[in-house]
Amino acid sequence: MHTSQDKIRINKFVNHYCEGIYCGLGDFLNVSEEHYDDILSLLSLQEKETVIEYAIAKNVQAGVGTLNIKVPEFGMGLKLLDKYHLKGREIVTAKKYAQMPTSSLVGGRTMLDIESLVDYNQDLLSAISDFSARANVPLAIELASDLENVGKIVNTYSSSPAEVLESFGLLDRECLVYGLNYLDKDDQKIVKDYDKTCIFSPQSDGKRGMGAINLFNFIYHRLKFGFSSGKCYNVDMLFEGKLAVLNTFNLMHESGNISTEEVLDSLTDKSDDEIELDLFQEENIDNILDKKVHIKVEEFDSIQKKTIEIARKIKEKI
Repeated sequence: MHTSQDKIRINKFVNHYCEGIYCGLGDFLNVSEEHYDDILSLLSLQEKETVIEYAIAKNVQAGVGTLNIKVPEFGMGLKLLDKYHLKGREIVTAKKYAQMPTSSLVGGRTMLDIESLVDYNQDLLSAISDFSARANVPLAIELASDLENVGKIVNTYSSSPAEVLESFGLLDRECLVYGLNYLDKDDQKIVKDYDKTCIFSPQSDGKRGMGAINLFNFIYHRLKFGFSSGKCYNVDMLFEGKLAVLNTFNLMHESGNISTEEVLDSLTDKSDDEIELDLFQEENIDNILDKKVHIKVEEFDSIQKKTIEIARKIKEKI
């Protein structure tokens, strides 16, 4: 047994963006963008809630205290976040902004997601920007996830991704920007000038073949950044931080550019909620990114079992 002197306390993690269906079903199904809409069409409302609850429970188990979770229906995430005593917001596609019920605006806990600028025409972007300002609803916006995406944005709007956001007033709104693998330095400067928070999803991007962000570049230019599990079914925030450091090391071929303290600060909440990790006294704090968090969640096995049955049903139909 280790004494209390062999442990370190850190604040709980912030998961800025977790795609609930991917996270909930990814253990048991090959959830991809190609099959996403087909899978949703096969799920009843109750089944969607079960899958989202499993995703949320996995975040709690991984030590997350603040969670922004993408859900397929308005209101579904809020009651589950409250059930598990989590801070954060539910995220719903911005394409449904006109269907947004007034009740979902109460408490400011809903966020609209612009998944890809090329899927939104100019009229829709203008309408969403106006709605966000009028209703005070924050946005999550994907930028520059790959070179093809950047090319399409430039061809469509004759502007870079960040310039498009600026021209529609979207950077004047409260928002998170993610999918930043091919955001060039000029666009990074625009994002910094508006003091927006950049969200990295190293594990999710790696599995989707989206490349690796040079984290040191964001630190050097003093951009605000945080981490998310994105479309990954595995929630391990310390591993997200470690992967970002390793990616940067591989890109720059030199070490010593990123401190563990900087990464840990961006991973964790600033509240008083804490978790305890084993850390032998002879270890340096740099070893903290190698740790694994596992918090017991009541009824976890029951929720997992229900989700397995849902996945089995879907496998039989697709």
